[in-house]
Amino acid sequence: MSETKETPRRPAIRGWMIFVLVGALAIAAGGIAGRLLSSAGGGTAPSDTVLKFFQAVRDNDAKAAISQLATPPTDTTFITNDILRAAHERGAISDISVPSTNSTVVPVSYTLAGETITDRISVTPVGNGYKVSTSLNSGGISLKGKTRTGLPLTIAGITVTTDTIVLLPGSYPMTTTTDKVLYGTGSLVVKRLADATTANDLKVQLSPSGLAAAQTAVTTSLQACTSQKSFAPTGCPFKLAGTSANPTTVVWTMLSTPASDTLVTLSTTDLSKSTVEVPLRLKIAYVDGATSHEQELTHTAIGAIDLLKDPVIVSWQA
Repeated sequence: MSETKETPRRPAIRGWMIFVLVGALAIAAGGIAGRLLSSAGGGTAPSDTVLKFFQAVRDNDAKAAISQLATPPTDTTFITNDILRAAHERGAISDISVPSTNSTVVPVSYTLAGETITDRISVTPVGNGYKVSTSLNSGGISLKGKTRTGLPLTIAGITVTTDTIVLLPGSYPMTTTTDKVLYGTGSLVVKRLADATTANDLKVQLSPSGLAAAQTAVTTSLQACTSQKSFAPTGCPFKLAGTSANPTTVVWTMLSTPASDTLVTLSTTDLSKSTVEVPLRLKIAYVDGATSHEQELTHTAIGAIDLLKDPVIVSWQA
């Protein structure tokens, strides 16, 4: 009788193992799908938000920049496309660099008006992304008490009518009703998002055209003085006392150059009453009887100068 040989069988895959495998694949697939949905739904990292914000500022897109702020300003008078464009004519933003990070304090660097600026921008979670939470201009740029009566301030062509304004990074042109004086250097530069202003940013100072106008006013006034046949010319800062000679013989000659020596001090309260100071060296020639006389005089002429007049007017102290 021959023996019957049995063929070995492979162990069967148990049903519970198949169930575990299928379940694991389903969980993995669900995780992948979840991440894809999050991305498609607009989820952003902190660095993405900061990059979008500065790109919008660079592109003069005010609406897009504001959309990246956690707390948009209530007054956006000075956050418009046109004003950003004016701010970036002399202070263009370029070379924006934002390293990838999940931190809520994001480093950023960029070039503004040729200067490399570095900053750290705070963001806060909003929805499935982040928004910039750094305080704009540390709560606003205060102009109260920094602008002069009778000297309105315009920024990028818009007149300032409030005590506080908000500006994004850029170099904003500042003008007023006269070109003879400037607020600051004529530009308000905001380098970083939280920057406000310093005392010198809005300090009123004489412009080159203002100095030229003052020099012209001084020269014109003194020429009128030296042309008078008088020992004490009317409305003038110099005279010769102690002589009874005939004033019709008087000839005044200016030996110094008043225009180049003119010093203007702006009034802190009223620009129409600023001060001008000029060192003078003059010669007076006259005839007393049969005797001719010549005498040199030195004098510091001081007067009030109205820089809001056109042309500028000088009133000399006697």
